[in-house]
Amino acid sequence: MLQKRRQLLSGIGAVLGQSVLGTACSTGSGKALADAPATSNGATLTVFADDALRPLNPLVLGNNLDWPHSAQGFLKENSTTPAPAYLELADRLAPTALRYPGGTNSDFYHWRNGIGPYDKRKPNKTLEGKEERIGMGTDEYLALCKRWGAEPLITINLATGSAEEAAEWVRYTNRRDNDLPRVRYWEIGNEPYLASHFKEAGMTPAEYAARANAAIRAMKAIDPSIQAGIVLRNDTLGGVESTPFKGYIDTVLKGIQTPFEFACLHSSYFPVTFEKKESEQELFTATMAGVHVMQQDMEATRAKLRQYHPNRKVQLAFTEHNALYSMDILRWGLASIFLSKTDRYIESLAGALFTADCLRVYSQTDDILMANFWSLCGNWWYGAISHEGKPRPQFHVLEAYRDLIRGSLLRTESNGIAPMATARSGFVPAQAAIPSIEAHAVREGKTLRIAILNKHPEKVQTLNIALPGVGKAKASARELGARHYFREDVKWTDRSAEIRDGRIELALGRHSFTVLTIQLG
Repeated sequence: MLQKRRQLLSGIGAVLGQSVLGTACSTGSGKALADAPATSNGATLTVFADDALRPLNPLVLGNNLDWPHSAQGFLKENSTTPAPAYLELADRLAPTALRYPGGTNSDFYHWRNGIGPYDKRKPNKTLEGKEERIGMGTDEYLALCKRWGAEPLITINLATGSAEEAAEWVRYTNRRDNDLPRVRYWEIGNEPYLASHFKEAGMTPAEYAARANAAIRAMKAIDPSIQAGIVLRNDTLGGVESTPFKGYIDTVLKGIQTPFEFACLHSSYFPVTFEKKESEQELFTATMAGVHVMQQDMEATRAKLRQYHPNRKVQLAFTEHNALYSMDILRWGLASIFLSKTDRYIESLAGALFTADCLRVYSQTDDILMANFWSLCGNWWYGAISHEGKPRPQFHVLEAYRDLIRGSLLRTESNGIAPMATARSGFVPAQAAIPSIEAHAVREGKTLRIAILNKHPEKVQTLNIALPGVGKAKASARELGARHYFREDVKWTDRSAEIRDGRIELALGRHSFTVLTIQLG
C-alpha cells in the first residue's frame, strides 16, 4: 500500500504535462433529481451588507499555462498563434495571475529556446523525454498576461537549469525596454518534494535548499524588487505520507537563508483514492471535506515558518489546485480513457464544487498571495478548457468567480447548518460533521453577491438568508448542478428572486453551487 502511494505521488507531477485526448463529461443514467421539497432545517446565513472585512484578493483567480503540445492545444500547431476557439474561452476566464512554463515541464525548460522567430527556436525536452519546439515562449506568455491584465508568475528550472540561467531570465523580462509586463513573482522550482521520474532532475531536500539560495541571490542581484517563492510540503496530508523525503520541510526551511517572500503549496489535490474501494458517494463526500485537510496543512505550514523564520512575514501561494481521484493513466496509458472511471472524475460536477470550495477558502484567508488553478486547457482531465476546445465543469466556476473576486469580503454569520458525515478516501480522513452548506458574501458598490455550496449528495436544502438593514431588493440566482455529481453534464439554472423585509428563502439543489446576486438601493 505504501509503495503504491509513493508510485502515485511520484507520477502526479509527471502526468500533469501529458497531452491526452478527452471528451466532455459523459452522460450516464445517474439518479434522477426528484421533485422532493427542500429540507427545511433552520439553516440561516446572516449577511452584514455594510460590514466589509477587507478588500478581496483578485489573485486567487489565477491559472496555469503549460508550454508543451502547443501549450496544451492553446496554440495552432507549429506556431505561436493562439487557436481562436481556445482564446475565445480563455478571454472569458481572463486569469488574474498566470503561472508558466508548467508544473513538471518547468524542470526541463530552458527559456532561451523559446525566444526569437519560431522556426529558429531550438527544440526543448518535455517531461515525456521528447523534443519539441516551444511555441508558447516567454514573450507569447507575457503578451497573454498583458491581454488579460494577469500577474505573471514564472517557475524557474531548478532541476536541470542553473542559477545563472534563472538570473538572466529575470534580466530578459525585467531589464528591457518594451510594453510587456515585468515579472514580479518567481517560484523557485516545482515539486522537489516528489521523487523525480528522470534521474537528471532529481535532488535531495538539502540540494534543493542550496540551489534555491544560489538562484534567489543571483536573481535578486539583477532585480532586487522581485519576490521569490520557495516550495514547501509537510510530511503528511490528512495523516498520510505525502513526500518520500521525511523531514523535507524542516531541511528546506533550515537550509534556505536567502530572503524569500512566499511559500508555494500544492496541498490542494484531493481526495486521491489509493485503494479504489470507495463507493461513488463516499468519494464525493471525501471531495467535499478536502478543503479541511488543505486548511490544516496551511496551519501546519504557518507553524513551520514561524519556527524557522519567526521574524519574516511569508504569504502562501497555492500555485496548483484541482480535484484529483486516481492515476490509472500510469498503469494503462491512453487506454485509461476507456478503462478508468475514476481518472476522469476530475472533470465532473464534484471537481467543479471542489474548485468552488477552494476559491471560497482562498477568498476568506488573509495571508494568501495567489492561487492558480491547474490548468487553463487540455492537460489530461485537468484543463478548464478541454482538448476539443469546450468548457469543462470547472470552467463555469472559474468564470462565475470573475464577479466574486471584486469588491470587499463581508462579515457573515451562519446558524443551524446541518452537519454532514464524510467518508475516508486517500488523503482525506473521515469527518464526523462538516457543514453541509458553505457560503461567503462579497460587495462591489451597490451589488451584493453570495456564493453558496450545498455539499449534500442527496438533499435539496433551504437556506434562509437575512440581510439586516436591506429591506426590499431585487435578486437573481444562478445554480450550477447536475443530476449526478460524477456522471452527468453540468448546467446553469437561472431564476429571479426578491428580498422582502431583509430576508430571502433559497432552495439549494443537492450537490450544487449557487451565486445569488442582489442589487441594493
